[in-house]
Amino acid sequence: MRILFLHEVNYLVKPIFEMHEFPEHLAALGHQVGFVQFPEALTNTELSQTPFSRMILGRVVEGSVLTLYTPKTISGGIVGRLASVLPFSSQFKKILTEFNPDVVVSFAVPTSGWQALRVCKRARVPFVFRALDVSHKIRKSVFSPLIAWAERFIYRNADWVSTNNPAMLEYCTSMGANKDRGSVELPPLDMSHFDRGLLESDDLRKRYDIPNDARVTLYMGSFFYFSGLPELIQSFADTRADGEYLVLVGGGKQEKRLREQVAVLSMENFVRFTGFVSFEELPSHLHMADVAVNPMHVSMVSNAAFPNKVIQYMAAGLPVISTRLDGLVQTFGDNSELRYVNKSSDIYPAVQDLFGSKSLVSIGKMNRTAVQDKFSAEQAVRNMETRLQAMIGASS
Repeated sequence: MRILFLHEVNYLVKPIFEMHEFPEHLAALGHQVGFVQFPEALTNTELSQTPFSRMILGRVVEGSVLTLYTPKTISGGIVGRLASVLPFSSQFKKILTEFNPDVVVSFAVPTSGWQALRVCKRARVPFVFRALDVSHKIRKSVFSPLIAWAERFIYRNADWVSTNNPAMLEYCTSMGANKDRGSVELPPLDMSHFDRGLLESDDLRKRYDIPNDARVTLYMGSFFYFSGLPELIQSFADTRADGEYLVLVGGGKQEKRLREQVAVLSMENFVRFTGFVSFEELPSHLHMADVAVNPMHVSMVSNAAFPNKVIQYMAAGLPVISTRLDGLVQTFGDNSELRYVNKSSDIYPAVQDLFGSKSLVSIGKMNRTAVQDKFSAEQAVRNMETRLQAMIGASS
C-alpha cells in the first residue's frame, strides 16, 4: 500500500506517540509511507531551508524510511497556521499527485484536516480520520467554535473514523460520525523499549539528587491546563512523609506556575523538574519511580482521550494511579490493577496507600501483563493495516 499520513505538528520534534509509531511500523512491513507535517517552532531561516519533500529515517523503528512533506508557510507559529488554512488545499493536491496514495490517514483537524478531506473526496482517495482527542477543547481559544465545526465536518464526511479507545468513538458518534463507519484500533506499544534503562535508574536518582531508598512518585507528559498537576503538588505538600519525592518529567505552559507553586510551598528540595526527555531516555526515568500517576481533571476532553502515558507506565512495570477517565475504564475495566480516584487532589493520598502496600512489585507486574496482552505493537499495527486495506478494497 501507499499510505499518506497527515498531522498539523512537526514530525521531527514532537514527542514520540502513535503518529510516529503507526507510520514507521507500517513502513517496516514494506508499505510506502508518506507524512505531511506542519513545521511548528521552526524559525524563518529554518523554514526557508526546509524542502517541500524529503526522505527521512524513522524516529522509532530503526531502518524505517518515510517521505516527509512540509507545505510552505510564512511561519511556524500561530500566524503561519492561520495563513495556511486556505492555501493548504492546493498544496495538498500537489502532494496527492506526487505521492499517489492508496489511502490517507489524518490526525489533523483545523489547520489542514478538513481541507485534506475535501481534496480526497474529489480525488476519490479513501480518507480515514484517526481520532485521539476532543480537538476544540484541548486548548482554550477564540477559535474553539471553528475547530468544533471542523471536527463535525470531518466526523460526518470521513470514509472511516478510527479511534484509540471506546469512549472516543462514543464522542465521535455524538458529534455526527456514522457508527457503521467507525471502529476502535488500540495504539501500538513496543514493550521491549520499556525494558531498557533499568540499570541506569540508580544513576538517574543521583543525577536528580534523590536518595536510593526514597519513595518516588512520577508524572510524565505535558503540563497543560487540565493536567491536575497543581492539585497533585498541593496534596504532595500537604501529606508528604519523610523520604518521599515527586518527579515531573516533561514541560509545557503550566511549568512557570508549577515552579512558583513548589517554591511557595517550600517543596524545592523534594520536587524535581526534569524537563522533556528523549524517547530513548524515557524508560530509565520511568524505572526510577515507585509509582506513576495521571492526575488529569475529569472532563469531556479527558474522558474521551486515552493518555498514552498510562500504558507506558504500565509497560515499565509500575503501579499506576489515575483519575477515573472513561477511556481508561472502558479499555481496562474496573478489575485491573490500574487504580482510580475520583479527582486530582485524591491522587497523592492514594499513592501513599500504595507505599504502605507489600505488593507494589506484583501490582506493577500485573500492569505490565495487562498492556502486553492488549497493546502488542505487532497486533496493533496489523489491525491498522487490515483496516486500511479494507478501505482501499471498499473504494475499488
